[in-house]
Amino acid sequence: MGEAAPRPKSNWAQMVSAAVGVIAILGVGYQVYSIRSNFNETAARQVYMSYSESVLKYPEFTEPDLASLKEDRIKYIQYKNFVSHMLFAYDEILTVYDTPEWRRSFEDDLKFHMPYLCNETGPELEAIYFKNVRQVLSDARRRCPPRTKEQ
Repeated sequence: MGEAAPRPKSNWAQMVSAAVGVIAILGVGYQVYSIRSNFNETAARQVYMSYSESVLKYPEFTEPDLASLKEDRIKYIQYKNFVSHMLFAYDEILTVYDTPEWRRSFEDDLKFHMPYLCNETGPELEAIYFKNVRQVLSDARRRCPPRTKEQ
């Protein structure tokens, strides 16, 4: 048994090969990030488009007469689901596009539903949404009038 041959010193080909490997790994990471980002944007747009279609299909829910809706059990259930759909749509949108324009759009839609949100739901509703929607809902709820004992 002889002595092991000394390890050759790194040469430029090995360094280039290592650099190419690192670049390839970074490229794959970027592609995964891009695919995920594109998927999230597409999903948010689809959910928002679904909400937009429901606005056209149920215009009576966009600026509701809550007292009238509560007289018809089915309509009231549909309305509650409409509001949930709106909140979910904005939850998806604000997770991907948290811009002042989208927040203004959300606040504009939300204002018509504040009697329901202030009087028929509690702050625990906010817990099911992501941070951006929770913040807008929390800010909006601060403007709710105090509840009376019969509420």
